[in-house]
Amino acid sequence: MTEKKRFSITNFFKKQTPVPNDRMIYQMGIEEKYHPLAMTGPIIYHVAQSSVILRTCITQLKNEIFRRGYEWKPKFAMKCNDCKKEHKEIVEQCADCGSTNLSRPNPVQKEYASKFMGSEYANSSEQMFIDVLKELEDDLNIMDDAYLVLVKEYFIDGNGNIRAHRIKEMYRADPVTMAIMADEDGSKGNESFTCIHHRNVVVNEPHERCMECGSKVVPVHYKNRAHGSDQNFIKGEVLHFSKYSPSRLYGTSPVITMWNHLTTLIAMENYINQAYTKSRMPKGLLAVQTRNIESMRTFWRGVKEKMEQDAHFIPVMGIEAENGRGSVEWVKFMDSLKEMDYISVKEDLRDRVAAFYGVSKIFMADNSASGGLNNEGMQILVTNRAVEMAQNVWNKYVFPFVVKQFGITDWDIVLPPSEEEDEIAVMRKREIEVNIAGQIKNLGFEVDMDEEGKFIFSKPKPQEPPPSEGGDISADPYAGTDVDASTAGQLREEGSMPSRAEMGLPEEVKSETPKPRMSVGPPNRATGLPEEAANNNVDRRTERRVG
Repeated sequence: MTEKKRFSITNFFKKQTPVPNDRMIYQMGIEEKYHPLAMTGPIIYHVAQSSVILRTCITQLKNEIFRRGYEWKPKFAMKCNDCKKEHKEIVEQCADCGSTNLSRPNPVQKEYASKFMGSEYANSSEQMFIDVLKELEDDLNIMDDAYLVLVKEYFIDGNGNIRAHRIKEMYRADPVTMAIMADEDGSKGNESFTCIHHRNVVVNEPHERCMECGSKVVPVHYKNRAHGSDQNFIKGEVLHFSKYSPSRLYGTSPVITMWNHLTTLIAMENYINQAYTKSRMPKGLLAVQTRNIESMRTFWRGVKEKMEQDAHFIPVMGIEAENGRGSVEWVKFMDSLKEMDYISVKEDLRDRVAAFYGVSKIFMADNSASGGLNNEGMQILVTNRAVEMAQNVWNKYVFPFVVKQFGITDWDIVLPPSEEEDEIAVMRKREIEVNIAGQIKNLGFEVDMDEEGKFIFSKPKPQEPPPSEGGDISADPYAGTDVDASTAGQLREEGSMPSRAEMGLPEEVKSETPKPRMSVGPPNRATGLPEEAANNNVDRRTERRVG
């Protein structure tokens, strides 16, 4: 009876996801990367590597991101082994379940990973782990698509299931040849399936078996199409990430966004190069009017030979006239660099490219328009913000994936800030905090300090006045002695009450309010006012004579 009731309730609540008729309503389905105007991946990389301004921005930004390397940090201070609660501070019992079965981060977890990423090479190309990271950062700044490939050694049971793995190599994959295997909804792993042992085998159904070994097939998430052959990757072997325009699939290349700016800068640099080489357009020509044009043609052959030898040779051309007479005319082909405003145009384009990446002029060795220390500090602040944004991509997306694949649960890899806090600046900051805490305490608040040295402020609790028994204590003249109220009353009745001096107490000070003096001034002065109101600047003898 119970089972039937449960079955009926289960049938009453059904899960259903509506599917629209027009699946393009989701605006997805990017199965292949598309670059407008035939901007293929190799061309994008060629433009990025040909522009000195773009490479300067990318190099400076990359150096600031990885200037202090990376470091290991524990995820927690204490962890409850019963409820898996992570505590940021050292505690004796769990705050959730009250258990005392607590543990600290296990340093054994990161021994293999720290050795793999630190002292050993990350791949067979003898690249260090930090070198692989720098390559990926270049891909982010050029293509906005970066692929980190993990080569794993799998441990498979008798049924063909993966029980464990160990990372053997890490390297960067080319964004030009890498592709995300997604369906029309943008979901990965639903298009094709491959064998763990034979990656060249691809099937379309998940229930099929490998045609070579008969093992189970797993979904394909990424595919590398380099050198005319496909290399299939399953889940957990490749990490794809973007920085400037993250989406469900591919990013958008910043080079495409700045295409006109970069190509113009490259053309301007080529123009300067051609101006000082032989392969250039002549500045102009001399047009000479003459009747014998054939002799001028003969002369022109020699002119061309001289132009090949001297890049600054000015050719001369004869123009036939009716009377054979005429003036020499200079025909200019192009303007000079000053006339074209070359420097200002180049600086404007450079500033636009640098602004996109957040690299200030001071990081590009340009101090011409720094404008003092305040402006320099603002430029450093702007660049630090760009560095912080880039480091967040690594700290929040890349490193957690790597740590998880290594099977590490107690530690994290982070990139420290590029600008280390100055010791004097830290002391000044602490001084300001102490002053503010003192001011808040003077306002009546309670001030405390936690384990990390941070001030904690709270409202003071209202204090109840102590209950008074027998009136005001201060009214008792013998307070502070061994004479109680009953004894003092008895002594007063007997007339043997000792004085305060005999008991060693100071005499009482009697406070009498002085009464105002109403004495009148001089006798002959019939004013009727008090003496204090008299005019002391007047001679009293004169007052008597006048009276």
